[in-house]
Amino acid sequence: MTDIDTQFLRSLFDEEGSLHTAGRTALYRLHGPEGLLYVGISTCPLTRIRTHLQQQPWGRRVIAIRIDYPDDAHAAEREAVQAERPLHNVVFNGMTPPPPPDRASRLRSELAAQQRRLEELEAAVPESTTHLRLILRGIDAAQTKIVKLARKAEEAEAAQPSPGRPTRRAKP
Repeated sequence: MTDIDTQFLRSLFDEEGSLHTAGRTALYRLHGPEGLLYVGISTCPLTRIRTHLQQQPWGRRVIAIRIDYPDDAHAAEREAVQAERPLHNVVFNGMTPPPPPDRASRLRSELAAQQRRLEELEAAVPESTTHLRLILRGIDAAQTKIVKLARKAEEAEAAQPSPGRPTRRAKP
C-alpha cells in the first residue's frame, strides 16, 4: 500500500470514530477495475477492509469501497454474494447456496465474533487520548452487544424443539 492509501485510511478514523458503529453490522463491497471483488460483513468494517487491503493478494486492486448498514446484514451478505458473484468470495458463491443457519446458530456465531472483537479492543494499545476514548467506547459497545446477543441466543435455543421432545402442531 502506498503512503497516500495509508493516509487515506487513517483519515477515516476520526475523533468521532468511524470504527464505532453502535454495534450495527455493516455490509461492505470492494470493487476493482474488473468489477466486484468481495462482499463481506463486519461490526468494524474499516478495520476489516484494511485487513483485506493488506493481506489479500487482490487487495491492491481495490479501487472503490461501499459500506451499507442493512437491517439483517447476514441475509444481505448471502443475497449479495449469490446475486452479484464477487470474484473472491468463497462462501455463498456456489451454484447451490447453503441453507440459512438457524437463528440460534447465527446468534452464537455473532456472539463469538463480538467476543473476539472485545478481546482485540481490550488488547489494543492506545496511540493517543482520542484513540483511548475510541477503544473504551468500542469496549463498552462490545460488552453491551455481547450481553444482548447471549440473551437472544439463549431465547432462540429455548424456542427450538429439542430432539427428544415432540413438537406441538396446530389442529386443522
